[in-house]
Amino acid sequence: MSSIALDSTSLEHRPDRFALEVLSGVLHPDWIREAIARCGHRSERLRKLPARLTLWIVILLGLFRRHSYVNLLGLLFETGRTRRLWAGHDTPPSSSALSKARDRVGVEPLRYLFSKSAREWVDASQALYFHGRRVQAMDGSTMRVPDTPENEAWFGRPGASRGHTSHPQLRIVTLRDVGTRLVRSAAFGPSRHGEIHYAQKVLPEAEPGSLLILDRYFVAYAFLWDLHQRGVDFVVRLKRNTRFEVLEELAPGDAIVRVRLHRDLRRERPDLPGTWILRCVTYQPSQGSETITLLSTLQLAEEIDGAEIAALYPERWQEEEGYKELKAHLCDTTTVTRPTTIRSKTPERVEQELYGILLAYNGARATMALAATSPTAPERVLPRRLSFVHALERIREAARDMMQAAPLRLIERYKLLLEAIARVVVPLRPGRQYPRAVKRRLSNYPIKPSSAEASSG
Repeated sequence: MSSIALDSTSLEHRPDRFALEVLSGVLHPDWIREAIARCGHRSERLRKLPARLTLWIVILLGLFRRHSYVNLLGLLFETGRTRRLWAGHDTPPSSSALSKARDRVGVEPLRYLFSKSAREWVDASQALYFHGRRVQAMDGSTMRVPDTPENEAWFGRPGASRGHTSHPQLRIVTLRDVGTRLVRSAAFGPSRHGEIHYAQKVLPEAEPGSLLILDRYFVAYAFLWDLHQRGVDFVVRLKRNTRFEVLEELAPGDAIVRVRLHRDLRRERPDLPGTWILRCVTYQPSQGSETITLLSTLQLAEEIDGAEIAALYPERWQEEEGYKELKAHLCDTTTVTRPTTIRSKTPERVEQELYGILLAYNGARATMALAATSPTAPERVLPRRLSFVHALERIREAARDMMQAAPLRLIERYKLLLEAIARVVVPLRPGRQYPRAVKRRLSNYPIKPSSAEASSG
């Protein structure tokens, strides 16, 4: 915790030493310096927006999603201690100066910092284990980006029932720790590529000896085989038309099965086997009429009961809840008033901004994990049981307070933050249902043409 005040006494006239104290307890300033140094961003002269400060500002843009460039720079300028960052200036840097600073920094420092911090935070945090295996989940989602010709050309505009989507979209796949909801790894890019394409990029971050929970859209045997070869067990839901041969009945709804891999797939991947022996568990949720069929590499019947595998699968919803926290609560994404998750208008800035959002989200989650294990926590619970909405608002408040606080008060203010976060525990809600339905139909207004269509017309 002493790293919170590490640079607080030497900020005057030195924007290159800026650190966001509210996250410095988990996001160590040394990692920032390492990310900048490894990516070759050493400032030859002292700028108003040097690389280190710019990197922190990108993370701040992820934390304060409703703030414009002008508002965020004003926040930094108006707070007591940080005003001295730009000594001799009556105004903060302009929004165009921040855009240029972001372009100078680029994507690589953010990508490196996200990867390093995610690995450190997940390894240091509490986990949910299933028979000695750390449980993780993988899922994909889409995010709308601003409707510009550059974004549309790179990310694409998927088809929809009324012709095409309202905005270009990127597709993202994340590997998430189930016990903490920390994002362990992420891959994203144009929406024309499917989830399996990005899942293959995330796969190297899956820890050997862990257990990965997947939904039915990840039933791709080449990908699952690569997981298995890496030493990662999986539980995946099957599609209705999946065929297999039952070899042995272990219990009602629990069997050892043989899956045949199609010869066309093996022609593309000669390393794949012709058949694969796996565990198949079929069950019906207590509240619902749909039958769920799971396929898994967990084949030891004496060690692991099929009912335990069935009870584990709903943990996949931690991934869904994590996307809700990131898109709806952190980014305030809504269908009408704020339809785009990202604000940047070029693909490279979109990528940089998304890494800033992921760092802000993980920073909040890592702070919650720290709060869950603090001595003043009222009860010991997994970090995911703490309220993300409550914690996010307390972190935003503390960010402003700690920018203005005297160095000697920073550690005490941080302790108060952890105590406040740990106080609000989300109650368990067994049997909750998540219907795939909407409350209101689409508007009858005519479709507005895209930016590319409008410019060509």
